[in-house]
Amino acid sequence: MSHTDSVPTAATLAALLRDLAGDRPRDPATLFAAFDALAADEPDALAVRDGEIWLTYGEVARRVDELAAALVAHNIGPETTVAVALPRSAELVIAVHAVIAAGGAFVLLDPDTADEVQHRTVALAAPTLILTSYGIAHPDGIPVLYTDATADFTPDELPGPGADNPAYLVVDVHAAAAVVVGHRAAQANSSWRQRLCGIGGGDSVLWHAPLTDQAAVGEMLLALQTGATLVVSPKPSLADAIAETHVTAACFDHRQLAELAALPDAEERLDSLRIVLGSGGPQLAHTAAALRSVSGATLWHVYGRPETAGECVAHEVTGADLDMVPFGSAADDVELLILDEHLRPVADGEIGELYVSGVQLARGYLGRQATAATFLANPIGPVDDRMFATGDLVRRRPPGDAWTPEIEFVGRVDDGPFAEPRVGALPGELLLDEFEAQAAATPFDPAVVHAPTDGPTSIITYGDLDRRTNQLARYLIALGIGPESTVLVDVPRSIEFLVAAYAVLKAGGAVVPIDTANPLLPPMAEPALALTTSGRPATYDVPSVTIDRIPLSTYATDPLTRDEHRAPVLPRHPAFVLFPPGATHSLTISHAAAVHRLTAMQSRHHLTARDVHLHQSHTGEPGTWHGYLLPLRVGATVVLSDPPDPTRLADLLAAHAITTTDFTPYHDLPAGDRLHRTAALAHTRVEGTPTTLAHLATLTGKAPR
Repeated sequence: MSHTDSVPTAATLAALLRDLAGDRPRDPATLFAAFDALAADEPDALAVRDGEIWLTYGEVARRVDELAAALVAHNIGPETTVAVALPRSAELVIAVHAVIAAGGAFVLLDPDTADEVQHRTVALAAPTLILTSYGIAHPDGIPVLYTDATADFTPDELPGPGADNPAYLVVDVHAAAAVVVGHRAAQANSSWRQRLCGIGGGDSVLWHAPLTDQAAVGEMLLALQTGATLVVSPKPSLADAIAETHVTAACFDHRQLAELAALPDAEERLDSLRIVLGSGGPQLAHTAAALRSVSGATLWHVYGRPETAGECVAHEVTGADLDMVPFGSAADDVELLILDEHLRPVADGEIGELYVSGVQLARGYLGRQATAATFLANPIGPVDDRMFATGDLVRRRPPGDAWTPEIEFVGRVDDGPFAEPRVGALPGELLLDEFEAQAAATPFDPAVVHAPTDGPTSIITYGDLDRRTNQLARYLIALGIGPESTVLVDVPRSIEFLVAAYAVLKAGGAVVPIDTANPLLPPMAEPALALTTSGRPATYDVPSVTIDRIPLSTYATDPLTRDEHRAPVLPRHPAFVLFPPGATHSLTISHAAAVHRLTAMQSRHHLTARDVHLHQSHTGEPGTWHGYLLPLRVGATVVLSDPPDPTRLADLLAAHAITTTDFTPYHDLPAGDRLHRTAALAHTRVEGTPTTLAHLATLTGKAPR
């Protein structure tokens, strides 16, 4: 199951009925859908308390619509970013929700931070507009809109966001990173936290976290996505703020929890609290016990990052947590994976790095190749599933008499046994290691056969393929291609395509395969180079190399040495960057993840040098990359052919003694040919509907895998 197929939404039945009636329809998996429903269903409920300023949901919604119309008039909409430069206030709440209503994404600028921090935040987030009020200092050089702006729009004309559009950005100026969080992820997190804590109408949430942190966004959404009241902290002292405002829910880091629990009058000051979320790292058992001794509030230990749209793991602290407080269990539709340095699952009780997969994953980092290094392909999930590398070392404790199998924190990767591989030469396997060994062992065996619809068949041996890719890889290295470089491979289905892709991998770069029938630059792709062949149209505004015009004879054919690379190529480096059709983010597959998946496939299919694999899928399809690699790791032969019609497919199976292929609903076999033309098939991997699977099983006379 794809994680995006089962996204809980906060839309009420009344909101859905309004949508059906055509009354301001909203994508239900967005932050504004829940807020819009609350404003329509409970317009008189208190939304914000900011000192003497008290605003209901209806009042906030009305002002949001007015400001959102002005934003739309200034070309703010989906896939645009607005920096909101306002102090913590009711005005900030309205501004943020107006950006969302216009379809844009917001990033918070704290006017109280240093000018340098604000300028670095703007440089990393790249907003198209700054939304502020008069008298507030803000960075120069970007268009400014003030919060009293209006426009002649009605609310029905507001575009609103889609589930896959960005909702907000969280900038870490120290790490020089801007995390882009989509609406689907943010809304799923808000819905889960509401169900986890039971927060809703009648509750009030203290808003006190630094505006530059994910926690500030989390506190705001915890209130205004659930029907609770967001209370602007009136005092710097948390204890004084709680005692004065009588809030029922608050989020603290563990240092703040310890300070509150140690107050001599803590029981009186914290009396109003019903829910406490403790975050910010591993929670000490004695701190949790101290808080529980002075407060009757339910204490949740939560864990998350901006890359996971906030909290994604939770544990209710009880008296049983005497020695340590575990991280807890995963949020709804979130998967926690504990993997070793080769991205293989570890057994319960063993230490591994924590990876998070599922609906709450952020889109990635704005304009940074770091996305490829930390948002990886899930080696044990669906082909389009991603996971985030947290850098935390954990273990899953096995179930016992007094506990459930939850995650326990052990340390950081930088401090633990995985630290050395992250900064040095990881002894793990790279994607082409097995191919290179096979080429050395069987240099004269056929590696690839190109059988085009029109034209002669061509063949290349393992030795020739290895030598040609070594030459082209040296040429690419001379151009500056290395780890973290992405290279578009716009080459029609042919032996030259394999040569180009393998050369990029050997140089240390990541392959971005392009559908040559529709040669469009994928969204958000920032390639360093494009490889193509003579006769291909010049489609991309990036440096291009025509590989059949390169004098490769001037480059050595022997295997590349480590010293020839611009930097060490490590298993964690990206090997493929794929762009599924219609996706708003890339799917990055590291060397380690690719090797793990290929190893798992080989354990199922047991290919040998006697096998012949027919690769018939369109070039550039996200699910086809393994067909270019797995057979050549074991000495088998790959037959490349254009996606054929059923009759020609049957001819290919017979002519080349095909033993393994990938069938899709478009490549079914004709029933009349099944007896003698498919009997040699040893393996079939079938994608499609149950009807398609059953039909193909009948045609081949065997169960599809």
